[in-house]
Amino acid sequence: MRSLRFTAMCTIFSLLLAGSATMAQTGTTDARVYLTDGTIIMGQLIQRSDDLVIVRSSSGEIHTFEPNQIDRIVTLDSLGSQAQTVTVREFPYISFLGGTVAFGLISWLQFDTASDRDAEAKINARNGVEGRAAELKDKADRARVWGWSSRALALASLGVALIPQERTKRVFPEISVQHDGTARLQVVYAF
Repeated sequence: MRSLRFTAMCTIFSLLLAGSATMAQTGTTDARVYLTDGTIIMGQLIQRSDDLVIVRSSSGEIHTFEPNQIDRIVTLDSLGSQAQTVTVREFPYISFLGGTVAFGLISWLQFDTASDRDAEAKINARNGVEGRAAELKDKADRARVWGWSSRALALASLGVALIPQERTKRVFPEISVQHDGTARLQVVYAF
């Protein structure tokens, strides 16, 4: 039983860490850096000076380039009136649903344990073992407290998971040439 509690607590802890890591990720894409070797880096333009360009890619990596490595830099602002904006509703904390499931499971297990302990307490009370019956009732009450606490955490986790966030994204047009030589216009949404 103790190993089950330990496993449940480890699961809860890992789900909370995963949720907080998701909350910490706020990458925005506002630039494309076209390198002279043909590589394209999409991300947030952190610094642009005469001797250095620093970009945080959408995966979170930091890239540093010297001007002689760069063919051109295209930013959303450089597109001017050609860039369109759209509003999108997202749920950035949806990973908290894992916490909802975990806490819901723990709550169910605690209420099940409380029910079993109540049944054992009744059997002991009928057989005249009042001390053991009182001990089992106390354990059942503690299990119910844990059950209600877990249920409250499950509902709180669900509430966080369902927090919507509206973002304004800009349409980032991309022109490329296909293998057969025809030009293709592709639209990419960027933050």
